Amino acid sequence: LTPQQQQAILLDYQFPNIDDIDDKYHDDDDNIDDTTTELNDDQYEPKEQNTTETIKSLELQISEGIISNTIPITQINQAILHRNQEFQRAKENNTLPSSPACHPHFNHLPPNNGGQWNNTTKFKRILFYHARKAGGSSMNKYLVKVAQAYGIKIEWIEWNTMEEPGTQFDKEDTFYVTHLREPIARSISHFQYNGRWPCKTLQHREFEPTEENAYKLESWNETQGHEPKKTCHTRKNDVFRLGDCAVNCYTQWFGGLSCPRWEVPVEQQYEVAMSKLLKYNMIIVIDKLRDPKYVQAIENFFGVEGLLERGVPYCERMSHKANEKNPLVVTDETRARLTELNRVDLKLYHEISDCLEGGNYEDIPKWDGSRFVLDSFNFTQAKIDRQKAKAQKVMRSGE
Repeated sequence: LTPQQQQAILLDYQFPNIDDIDDKYHDDDDNIDDTTTELNDDQYEPKEQNTTETIKSLELQISEGIISNTIPITQINQAILHRNQEFQRAKENNTLPSSPACHPHFNHLPPNNGGQWNNTTKFKRILFYHARKAGGSSMNKYLVKVAQAYGIKIEWIEWNTMEEPGTQFDKEDTFYVTHLREPIARSISHFQYNGRWPCKTLQHREFEPTEENAYKLESWNETQGHEPKKTCHTRKNDVFRLGDCAVNCYTQWFGGLSCPRWEVPVEQQYEVAMSKLLKYNMIIVIDKLRDPKYVQAIENFFGVEGLLERGVPYCERMSHKANEKNPLVVTDETRARLTELNRVDLKLYHEISDCLEGGNYEDIPKWDGSRFVLDSFNFTQAKIDRQKAKAQKVMRSGE
């Protein structure tokens, strides 16, 4: 392949045609799936589960952010309490893993291995969990570049709960990556991107964004942006899914437990989120990219340059232009209010990233290619397979 052809394949893999995307990048996060039907709360018929629903299987559903509608809230809370007790015991005994932001590694956590890490498994897949408005598009662009350089499969998750290492029985051995940005800066950036004027509105050429027709930052103070999260259930399951978010968004995305019916206190959501994060291989702290030594350490870790190349999120140009015309003023009172509302996310952020203070990145190792099955994924064939699948979908829809 020529360099131009390789670049075209890379761009197609990273930025598929918007028509190919279901609701992954859409800005209405109430439309969970056009093949499912939402239920009202009074349509639930929860049944007590005993031998058919063990705590272990329920914990797996909790990990995946998908819980059967028939499971009573009491059992959901029992399962969350059980896994959080294990987290608390590990914390008290100083046996929690080190922060993957400061001590990234190439170890693997297999399912059904008693929580024991394996340092010989060869990875075939990179999984990137994309937190919204935290530099994720740029990180995704870079990680696609890494995957292409070594011939490794890459997948990413956005909007839904994060995949938890050690729980996936049907996936290739996976190297897990996510990222963090200071929570208040992330929340304000999210407001400017899609909370001040919805992206769908900005797409209309006749629409002229002004301060008068803008939503206000003062109302950007709920779990789902301008309003609290109301529902997340479909015909068969409660399905965690969250697009716009202003308050404790990392805790919601990583924990996947903010569906209102589950009634999980935010502190318990935090413990689940932390227990998942500490199982990841690498957490990139976006705020540290201002430090050239940190950038170099991350590029050495992956063995690929280009970490600072910017990705362009859907709607970025339109929202940036609108905010340039109407500069946002953030008052001290509003910032203080956001700080209070995001106290749990701030706790999570500092727990993970404070170990990087001082600019000592010596514990970030260099790339170990022996831990990956190199050239195990064919990007060209993957593009062909996607095109075939798209064509078949079009054909079926026309029948």
